[in-house]
Amino acid sequence: MLTADLGNSPVRPYGQILAHIMDGDPLLSVRDDVAEDLWRILTPVMKAWDDGTVPMDTYRAGSSGPTSWR
Repeated sequence: MLTADLGNSPVRPYGQILAHIMDGDPLLSVRDDVAEDLWRILTPVMKAWDDGTVPMDTYRAGSSGPTSWR
C-alpha cells in the first residue's frame, strides 16, 4: 500500500485529488473516455477563438462583464 504525508503545502488540493484517485474514489476524477469526449467538443471551440471565427469578449476582472453584454 502506498502512503504519503501531504503536509502543509500550497499544492495540497492536488495531493488530495491524487490520494482519492489512488484510493479508488472516483468522485474528484474524470474517466478517460469522458476526458476524450470533452476535448473532442472543446477543441473546435478553442480553434474558433484562436482563428477569430468566433470572437471572445474580454473584460476586466471584477467588472460587470463585457460591455457588449449589457
